[in-house]
Amino acid sequence: MVKQRPGMPLEILRIDGQGHRHTVLGMQHEYKARPSEGAANLMFVLDIPPGSGAPPHHHEHDGEAFYMLEGEICFTTPESMMTARAGDFLYAGPGHVHSFENRSDKPARALVVQTPGIDAEAFFDAMARASDRPEFDMVRDVPAIAERFGIEIHPPVMAAAA
Repeated sequence: MVKQRPGMPLEILRIDGQGHRHTVLGMQHEYKARPSEGAANLMFVLDIPPGSGAPPHHHEHDGEAFYMLEGEICFTTPESMMTARAGDFLYAGPGHVHSFENRSDKPARALVVQTPGIDAEAFFDAMARASDRPEFDMVRDVPAIAERFGIEIHPPVMAAAA
């Protein structure tokens, strides 16, 4: 038996193409579930164009999981580097430095789940608003915005090949 907790939806149903959308760091996010809607995590489909990705960073409060749907990305941590392809799964727990980049010439897609995702959702909302402004400067503004939401940007890491 499923009991509905106060403030939590019993279900969220979305067909393909439905869901709030943002473009952050050149990548399209299509949200399937959001903490602001009462979901227990942030879940979205992430379209990663060639050359796009996220710099080395860690989340103070959120774990971040990637399930690759199509294409490939290079996922790097201080301990390892992996080229992830469709069907592969990656997870970085809170406090674990990681980055990813689409180094191929084809788009990639991943289902991303951030738990609990409250800070991540607020970060992506703030980034989408800020990057629309003409005075937005990626080098200056991304670390400053990230810090407000428990995300720390790190210098590039050299990982041992896995």
